[in-house]
Amino acid sequence: MKSTFRHYAPVALLLAVILLAATCLSLLTGDREQGDRPRVLVTTYPLYVAAQNILGDTDGVQLTMLSAVGAGCLHDYQLTPADRLALERADLVMTNGVGAEPFLEGLVEEHRLVDTAVWVEPLCSDHHHGAEEHHHHEDHNEHVWVSPTQYQKQVVQVAVALRSVDRQNSARYEQNAKAYQTAIKGVEQRLPNLNGRPCVLFHDSLSYLAADVGLDVKLTMSADGESGLSANHLAQVERLAKEHPDLVLLYDTQYPIRYTAVDGLVPAAQVISLETAVVGDGKPTDWLDAMNRNLDKLQTLTEGGDAP
Repeated sequence: MKSTFRHYAPVALLLAVILLAATCLSLLTGDREQGDRPRVLVTTYPLYVAAQNILGDTDGVQLTMLSAVGAGCLHDYQLTPADRLALERADLVMTNGVGAEPFLEGLVEEHRLVDTAVWVEPLCSDHHHGAEEHHHHEDHNEHVWVSPTQYQKQVVQVAVALRSVDRQNSARYEQNAKAYQTAIKGVEQRLPNLNGRPCVLFHDSLSYLAADVGLDVKLTMSADGESGLSANHLAQVERLAKEHPDLVLLYDTQYPIRYTAVDGLVPAAQVISLETAVVGDGKPTDWLDAMNRNLDKLQTLTEGGDAP
């Protein structure tokens, strides 16, 4: 009996070590579901929508989003414990880039990060923060997805990343990506040419779209609901309205704050609220729908009609 025990003891010990290692690995990485599908986490809603379109009806990837569908832009986003766990478990983390996710610094290894704005040429962000501040700073503007041209570049990077983690469905992803890009180009073809018409942006989230349609941005501020605009800023808008009767005032619908005192200085049709496609109903068409609604409003500036 002792001889038999000595014979099988090393085997039993090896099996115990293997079982312990497997248990620890499971605790660290989490159990995989449905055929060990790779986990892909995206940080923003426009990237989530892009990934939805590229994945289509395949089930080769587990797609999740860091922020909630209705969270909006990631300004001052605070990671939750659940977020940190999701980041640890993800095989790939797709970011908007251009400085939109400073909270990820040091949390995700470089080989798991995908910067979808790597080929984007960012605009400078030159805007005011806070009612009492009288200075501005220059930095890169992260709202690149609001431009159809720049968003297409991000979609390409999303497709490349998905194909890298699920080669079995690579051809499908390439095909779906081309179809989504064609739809985005359809939006791009609708962009009106506003021929250098002067405008004021109440948030720099609209800078890329303003550039796409040829608006001449005279002033950019940040009316985000937390920081109001100073009397000096409002006086600048008033001065611009007097100098340019055709001045357009553009608001971001994310932020409910409005400045009726300056809005009344121009015709109502020249005060327009636009969407940045950072919230939606979880549908693959959400970005396209939001941008087409924006273009319907901007088109009225070329027709002399009332903005919807």
